[in-house]
Amino acid sequence: MANSLSRRQILERMAIASGGAISLAILSACDGDVKVPTETSNITLKALIENQLELVADIADTIIPDTETLGAKSVNVHYLVDELAANWMTADEREGFLKDLTTLDERIKTEKGVSFSELDLDGRGAVLDQLGAEMLAAGGTNTGLGDITNSDDNTGRKHIYRELRELIIFGYYTSEVGATEELSYDAIPGEYSGCIPLSDVGGKAWSI
Repeated sequence: MANSLSRRQILERMAIASGGAISLAILSACDGDVKVPTETSNITLKALIENQLELVADIADTIIPDTETLGAKSVNVHYLVDELAANWMTADEREGFLKDLTTLDERIKTEKGVSFSELDLDGRGAVLDQLGAEMLAAGGTNTGLGDITNSDDNTGRKHIYRELRELIIFGYYTSEVGATEELSYDAIPGEYSGCIPLSDVGGKAWSI
């Protein structure tokens, strides 16, 4: 029978995928059982301001869009990012994260003439492609921000796109939709087959 992954199991797989560089804020939030909110009408922002929330929401929507299942924005991952920034980052981490978001927002407006949210799908994809290239060029977690902020900051902060991806992926795959509908997980798998068509497992990668 297929079951959802536990939050800790999802973190373990995130750590493997990212080389073990999972932030303390995410680890602490996992242990604290922080969840993506299902109702947002009465939520007051705690750390982000409205334009930052919109930026995070639309980056999340571009990374994990709606398909046959709801995507990251639709399950309110951006509100979880606000919660993590407010209550699970240190004061220095929060200050740096919010500063980086503001700088990113300003840079996109300068280079593209509009905000990220006003770009069409192709425009958003091009921005994320550029961010990804700059993130890789910046290297690991202790190389400052790289080109994305045009900054001389070498304090060891993660590249803003790396940090956003971690927060978004954590939020999505620990949400009910992400953990139970998007990932396929079998607690008692059958025989091992090293190479089979993806269509044979419902078109989804197994979380093993």
